[in-house]
Amino acid sequence: MQEYKCKIKNITNLNSDTVYLTIECPDIANMAKPGQFVNISADKFLKRPFGIASVDKENGTFCIGVKIVGKGTKIISQFAVGKEIDVLGPLGNGFDADMYQDIILVAGGTGVFPINFAKEYYTKLGKNVKVIQGFRSKDQIIMSDDNCIVSTDDGTYGIHGNCCDALKTLDWTQFNNPVILTVGPLPMMKFTGLLAKELNVPCFVSMEQRMACGIGICLVCICKIKAEEEGKPFDHKRCCKDGPVFPYEEVIW
Repeated sequence: MQEYKCKIKNITNLNSDTVYLTIECPDIANMAKPGQFVNISADKFLKRPFGIASVDKENGTFCIGVKIVGKGTKIISQFAVGKEIDVLGPLGNGFDADMYQDIILVAGGTGVFPINFAKEYYTKLGKNVKVIQGFRSKDQIIMSDDNCIVSTDDGTYGIHGNCCDALKTLDWTQFNNPVILTVGPLPMMKFTGLLAKELNVPCFVSMEQRMACGIGICLVCICKIKAEEEGKPFDHKRCCKDGPVFPYEEVIW
């Protein structure tokens, strides 16, 4: 992990409030693994964390998705092609699911970006990959294709319901050594993990907390984790340094 001067190579508008940036940095493209993130300078503000959405090692680029939710993301969304930016990364531990054959990927909201990288990575490894995406409505659907199982809260596309409703449509008897990897809103991940527990399927969650430094110093992004020490109620762990990926059963929801 180190800070790089990177150049924006391409910008694509995905919908009215979300853009997709392709950034040149051969080191990050070569080192990154699914579930990791980068911290990107927003000029006058603290860096903002973004899950890595794709990598192209041959061209030395990686991609991120930026949904406009505040001043920092708005500034980044308005960057121009050719602009040089400060990027810290790759950060975090990422997913480690190489030992599983069936990879079930569950994404809600902007979780579709890191889940897309996981889809690319595990497909190249020859795994059986299933992608489930949840959105509020049809006009919010991004990073999707015909192989994805899509749910919408309002029923305007795909399954009427949420990601857990979509998960329940899978025939779990067809899977051999499955695992669930999920990124999205906390309630979604919590109930995805509960369903995984009922099915006796391992589940790993990416805790996308608010961050400042991204390297474990400021302690802004701590979350409660079950303590290993007997008699201790819980531990605090840093999502940026110790995570963001944790086994579902270790998180205190």
